[in-house]
Amino acid sequence: MAANEQDRLMKMKELSRASGLPVSTIKFYLAKGLLPPPRKVKPNVAYYDRAFLERLLVVKSMRSEGLSVRSIKSILDRYPFESVADWDRFREKARNKRPHELAEEERLAAMSDEERRKEEILDAAFRVFSSRGYRSATMDDIAAEAQVSKGTCYQYFPSKEDIFIATMERSLHSLLSEAGRVAGEARDALTRLGLEGLSFISRYRDIQFMFTSVVSEALAGNRRLREKAAEAYRRVAEFLAEDIRRGIGEGVFRPVDPINVSYALIGIAEIAGNLHVLEEDFDVPAFFVKLMDFIQHGLSDTRAEAGKGDLKRRGGGSPGGEDRVRNP
Repeated sequence: MAANEQDRLMKMKELSRASGLPVSTIKFYLAKGLLPPPRKVKPNVAYYDRAFLERLLVVKSMRSEGLSVRSIKSILDRYPFESVADWDRFREKARNKRPHELAEEERLAAMSDEERRKEEILDAAFRVFSSRGYRSATMDDIAAEAQVSKGTCYQYFPSKEDIFIATMERSLHSLLSEAGRVAGEARDALTRLGLEGLSFISRYRDIQFMFTSVVSEALAGNRRLREKAAEAYRRVAEFLAEDIRRGIGEGVFRPVDPINVSYALIGIAEIAGNLHVLEEDFDVPAFFVKLMDFIQHGLSDTRAEAGKGDLKRRGGGSPGGEDRVRNP
């Protein structure tokens, strides 16, 4: 290594003095992948240049603002800032955007320390609940996953039930927002409804634990979670009902009860979501095409139209009875 190049490089102790961080902290950040590898001239001899110091100062700034190591890595993997000024500009730009315009990394950057800490606890809770389920998960598990004390968790959420409800509400909001984004400016209500259904089925694998846990706890007598589950289903039904009402107005759908039809569609989507989880070869796009055909045409066979009037005149026969309508 040339002498003039070596003059521009630092050893670990010099790097520690320049950054104001202990050697142990720098080594921790290296181990977590927040910093680039140093220049090694020998197995046990490493040097650090100015670019390395700048990246270290970025990490220091992000940590001082309350970001977790996990969040910092997520942001830096996508946006490898070269200086603290770059990070400051990114954060300011994110704060000036509308919420629906933010990428996940921008959303983290735009939050206050309190908001970010709460979100990181919810992120950890989501991972714990999805792997352990509601009944088996503990606040100790969530605190460990979030890399905070259990007391910090209780500072934001009084109980495990409260943090589960907050996780459920955030997941539901994300689900509906994503469905609305995917549907976008669809040209008609039928297309919009179909795209929303496809989005829900595709995302169901990630949120299945939420529906399974909340219904299980409701059946076990948890009144609060039962009410929250009913509220969640109502929100999804009303979300879909808006498109059904729009379709009725456009003449795409015949007059039906939008809420009842929405609940029926939720049931279909849940079954499809479960199959997507249980069957490795379940073909979501193929199911989606068939679902769209069902939404558009229903079960009626046009050849049976003539028999409908006869069925009504006789008060409606049961499918298995003697007076059932037969196709000609």
